[in-house]
Amino acid sequence: MVSGTNDDGGTEQQLHAFTRQSADRARLIAGLAGIVLLVGLAVLERAAPDILIGPVVFAAGVVMAVAPAVAAVERLLKRGGRLVADGILAALVAYLTAFAIDLYVHGPAPEALRLALTTSESDGSSTPIHLYIATVVAFVSIVGFGDRLIVRNATWFSLAITAAAALVEHRTTLVGVLVSFALGRTVAYGIRWARGAADTRPTGEAVMTALAGADLAVADWTRTPDGTDGARRYAVDTEAGTRLAVTVLDRDRLAVGLAYRLYQRLRLRRPAQSQGLASLQHIVEQRTLLALAVRDSGIRTPKLAAVRKLGSDAVMIAYQQIEGRTLDQLEPEELTDPLLDRIWRLTAELHRHQISHRRLSTGAFLVDDAGVVWLMRLEAGEVAASELQQRLDDVELLATLGVLVGPERAVSSARAVLGDVAMGALLPLLRPAVVSAETRAQLRRHKSVVGGVAEEILAFQPEAPQSPTVVLERLRPRTILSGLGGVIAAYFLISQFSGQPLGSLFKGMSWPWAALALGGSALTYVAASMGLGGFVPQRLNKLHLLLAQFAASFVTLVTPAAVGGVALNTRFLQKAGVSSGLAVTSMAASQVANFGAFLLLVMLLGSISGSSQGSYLPPSSVIVTVLLAVGVLGLVATAVPPVRKFVVTRVKPFFSGVGPRMLELVSDPRKLLVGLAGSFMLPLVGSLALWASVRAFVPDQPISFATVAVVFLIGKTAGSVVPTPGGLGAVEALLSGGLTTATGIGASTAFSAVILFRLFTFWLPIVPGWLATTWLQKRGAL
Repeated sequence: MVSGTNDDGGTEQQLHAFTRQSADRARLIAGLAGIVLLVGLAVLERAAPDILIGPVVFAAGVVMAVAPAVAAVERLLKRGGRLVADGILAALVAYLTAFAIDLYVHGPAPEALRLALTTSESDGSSTPIHLYIATVVAFVSIVGFGDRLIVRNATWFSLAITAAAALVEHRTTLVGVLVSFALGRTVAYGIRWARGAADTRPTGEAVMTALAGADLAVADWTRTPDGTDGARRYAVDTEAGTRLAVTVLDRDRLAVGLAYRLYQRLRLRRPAQSQGLASLQHIVEQRTLLALAVRDSGIRTPKLAAVRKLGSDAVMIAYQQIEGRTLDQLEPEELTDPLLDRIWRLTAELHRHQISHRRLSTGAFLVDDAGVVWLMRLEAGEVAASELQQRLDDVELLATLGVLVGPERAVSSARAVLGDVAMGALLPLLRPAVVSAETRAQLRRHKSVVGGVAEEILAFQPEAPQSPTVVLERLRPRTILSGLGGVIAAYFLISQFSGQPLGSLFKGMSWPWAALALGGSALTYVAASMGLGGFVPQRLNKLHLLLAQFAASFVTLVTPAAVGGVALNTRFLQKAGVSSGLAVTSMAASQVANFGAFLLLVMLLGSISGSSQGSYLPPSSVIVTVLLAVGVLGLVATAVPPVRKFVVTRVKPFFSGVGPRMLELVSDPRKLLVGLAGSFMLPLVGSLALWASVRAFVPDQPISFATVAVVFLIGKTAGSVVPTPGGLGAVEALLSGGLTTATGIGASTAFSAVILFRLFTFWLPIVPGWLATTWLQKRGAL
């Protein structure tokens, strides 16, 4: 190890020693100052609101009047009279539209709309749409501010101050403020679309003039097809005899692919994003740095010839033109093993210098006439790249070559360069979500490539982890839909009791019955532990197993109820030393036992419930309904081709080992008894919690346990199918309606009982579930 010294000759202290950071001190001071400022403003606003709000709003109004005028004068001086005229037209349309909406809301509008856009605290002077905000936003959205960043920021800050003041004075609602901003922007875009906008992008001649200013006199030039990023491209011949590939990045063309980049930013974590949301200046700096870093590393890549600013909204980047063909332009017989080896060694050299590419698609490599491989399209990579980003490059290159030459040759060529251990580390990352859009489109046309590559790796690395060891996705599409559904469900759920205090829901509640409901909720975790542990051959840590069930309840907060718990328990079993195949089989056996217990209990309790109500003809209508529903689902699964394919490819493998696993358990009756006891105990103690919640509000009214249990079994199961977190909204609606119909109690009483039940079984376990998840993760048990 090499030692170093300080400037004063002393030995440098250990870098990991604890020191007081100046940045932390600055944050501490800023936080204290912020607290004092906010509290002071709040006190001043309460003591003398006019003294505080009046001058601030007046100053903001002055800025809102002066700043647009400054922008308009500047545009007029630059011969932008048409732009100013369009801005005035947009402001007029926005003003008249906002005025008309205000008249409508205060006049014949429905009551629901009036309540949404006006405040009840006002004295009748409430403004649904803020005229000033809508008008100014429409004008500045058309005219713009150019490079006047101070004027732009002052204008938008003043608009925000004006909106905040209107909210504080109860002159409008938050919805009204948001609609005011949205109205101004919408009108501006409508005017721009109807009238057309001047094309301010630099022309081809302007680009060539900029090249001449970089001592690259142009002899001839040709416009070539635009890039996938929306950038304009030119092929240029200089008077010195060199050929250049010129890329022009326009600020307005950055919107190309914006929706996909937003989706990628939402779904993937930072290391897996191929390109985030960045300004034009940042994109130019990134590409320039990458070109210089890669070339300085000795890797063949086009030389950066020039970078020039073209006005305020465009930048030109010129590279050396390399003649050759990309991988998808080569004939199949030209994709030889030596060529694949050179491609992998070039990528390995790139990673040795800690540089990632992040778009290793077919267009990322160019093969010239001499067979030399060049690295192209340095658009989204990073210097000082992490090991994860480098592995993601390898994953995309595997997918790209798998499409071109097949999984076997792609894996074989990669293995020769990367080695077996590195190849095994790539297996958990083999997902289409982490590759570029171009490669993902190729994988959609060649669906067997990812599976084929995984099989080839498993052939020589059978113990490689197949489940993700690194979380790359913030949200899956299913999670996004689940979250949206949860928000909608929560909105409708809250709206049911928004007109009354929350405490009134539990008015007159019997605490002993509520305590019994809480106890029933707690027992569900013991039952779940028994129902899982009984079907696993290995001996599991009982504390860890119990905590895993709490963690599963926490996961259902962000996943559908029927999905999150199964995935988390499977992960727990794998971490406990159970092999992947056995963990899946054990989970499947547990689910089969749970479903069998569900059917038997529904038939048994349904018969008891029907008998208690004077019907002695089991099976009851409830049983018939359940069996009919199961039959219909089976019919759909076999009759609809997409569903049948899903069952065969995804569900069948999950349950394929259940039969052998059950036969193995017969040899260990004690384990089997524990598992079956847990499967029956889980719905029974859940039913107990709901029954006790109902009795808490009607302690003197006889309520059949069997009837409530049937409602619980049907409602909870049906609600868990709904793709919302924990079945939120659906479970409440189904249980409330079922209790009202089956027991005869009032709708408000049923709703209060269900809210108490969900409080004990869904909301209260969140905190212990989070603690359990964190505790298990720290100990490597999850």
